[in-house]
Amino acid sequence: MFAAVLCAFATAQAADTNAAASSNPIVARGNGFEIKRGELDEAMAGVNRVAASKNQVISPENQIIVERQILSQIINNKLLLAKATDADRAAGTNAAKLHMTALQESFGTTDELNKQLLIAGETQEEERSRYADQITAQTVLLRELKISVSDDDVKKFYDGHLSGFETPEMARISHILIFTVDPVTGATLPSDEQQVRRNRAEGLLKAARSGADFSALAKQYSEDAGSKDNGGILLPFPRGQMTPEIDAAAFSLTNNQVSEVISTAIGYQIIKLLEKIPSKKTGYLAEAPKIKDFLLQQQTLKLSPSYLEGLRATAGVEILDPNLKIIPAAASATPSVP
Repeated sequence: MFAAVLCAFATAQAADTNAAASSNPIVARGNGFEIKRGELDEAMAGVNRVAASKNQVISPENQIIVERQILSQIINNKLLLAKATDADRAAGTNAAKLHMTALQESFGTTDELNKQLLIAGETQEEERSRYADQITAQTVLLRELKISVSDDDVKKFYDGHLSGFETPEMARISHILIFTVDPVTGATLPSDEQQVRRNRAEGLLKAARSGADFSALAKQYSEDAGSKDNGGILLPFPRGQMTPEIDAAAFSLTNNQVSEVISTAIGYQIIKLLEKIPSKKTGYLAEAPKIKDFLLQQQTLKLSPSYLEGLRATAGVEILDPNLKIIPAAASATPSVP
């Protein structure tokens, strides 16, 4: 009887173990590591949460593509971390400390930082650990590929791309918009209604030029829902970004000058130039770190695919899930830090 009970208990344990294994199967493996479905699902859930926080959705047909890319990153990171030295890990740890400090400063409070991490499905410790591993893997890759960028390389790139470091002249305006189209359907309003609206715009222009507060007029009469509550103020823009009519008027006005009534494809607009922001060039010292990162990335993208494929071959990497089979190392050549 006792033997029968033990046999039944062992059978039940085996069944539970098999059920757990089938619900969380191994999707990839290599010498010294296994990647289970749960690890991939957890990473994918984080990607989906971040997308949702930005009002974006990863379509069903793209889910499998993203899964393959994530699995490729996980494999690459595991292979690189296996080659990490104490110095590599120290670099990752130090970078993670700076990263967490920057996040804290960016979000202002610990509560807000924790809230944003929760959206991504992480705690502070998980974010710190993930970032440290990513930087450690990057450090290993750069060391193994013997990639370096000198100060001379950075300066040469800067001098050869000066126009790319210039911010063009910008205009900041406030505007009043009176539609001549239906704002929902885009259908043109009848001509008699357009004339009524033209008269309204002319009256607003007269009031503005007679000393009425332009911001108050915009709040009360503008039909641009996106800016009226802010007094009609728009974000600064360079030449060529707005419609030609608005663009021409904005850059021809002087500060605080009010335009004529401008007829555009959607309605009548009156603008007031608040300021022109002169063009400026970002200095070399401010751009140098970003240029260096860019040049390192370019070299890494060029050299890493064949190196990572070699690592995979040596480690005997296998993709066990047939839906995830097509994952060349080049799909995630450089371990990325979101």
